[in-house]
Amino acid sequence: MRVFALALLVATSALAQGSPEREVELVKAVFDAGKYSETVALVRKALSVTNFTDGQRIELHRMAGLSSFNLGDTASAKESFVSLLRLNPDHVLDPFIAPPPAIRLFEAVRKENADELGLVRQLMQVRAEQERRAAEERKKLDLERATRRVVTIERRPMWMNFLPFGAGQFLQDRTEWGVAFAISEGVFAITSIVAYWAIEGLKVRLEETIADTNTASGFYTLVRRGIPATATAQRDSWNIVKWTTGGAFYLAYALGVVDALVHHTGDRVKETREQPQALRPRFEISPLPGGVYAGVTLSF
Repeated sequence: MRVFALALLVATSALAQGSPEREVELVKAVFDAGKYSETVALVRKALSVTNFTDGQRIELHRMAGLSSFNLGDTASAKESFVSLLRLNPDHVLDPFIAPPPAIRLFEAVRKENADELGLVRQLMQVRAEQERRAAEERKKLDLERATRRVVTIERRPMWMNFLPFGAGQFLQDRTEWGVAFAISEGVFAITSIVAYWAIEGLKVRLEETIADTNTASGFYTLVRRGIPATATAQRDSWNIVKWTTGGAFYLAYALGVVDALVHHTGDRVKETREQPQALRPRFEISPLPGGVYAGVTLSF
């Protein structure tokens, strides 16, 4: 008995100085040895001086409760079981370790404190949700710290507003208007060019004889390219198309310039974040005189 008392004194001293994991191991060793009174004393001592995790506290309360039950101290056993259930309302005793009467007492304690344990479950759910949100916030902050902040300045000079085909609108990120001006101006310009070449296609080689007293025959033949009288109607039609679409092109161009000037905002500062590039290994094998060189290069 004196030897065990000395061992208990040494174990108690170790509990006051050791790590939480070590203290739980010492209590379990005493509990497995069947020293239930000493187990209860060690648990109370440990819980008063050491910070344990919830899982470690559950294990200590379980051993204290079963030890008190085995000693016939039902009140202390209930107290330990209540403390355990406050940490985990859904805890179940292992039937291979706890005797059936102890399990029945444990379940009776659960029923007697059902209302309190229901509140504990709600608080645990709220805490779990808060921890989940906090973890997401930490993950978001870590991601922001890991990304690289890139600030670029988009130059928007005034003279670009005078370019045709919606250049000013595209520069202002007004893509729909840029497409509208580009298509309309393009259609008008192409149609006017087609009409111009159609008129040029009507021209043929024309010969005209005129009087000339300086020649022996008294006549001079003038050769030129022109549109014959039979094609003047086509020429007039193509001229109408050419000048109408040409005028429409310049009108659309003018409207595009005015619209771009009205919406001109000057240079814009744009901030983006870039993900860090992952390490990319590259294997290299090169022949050398009398051997082979092999190496790995990491690029990031």
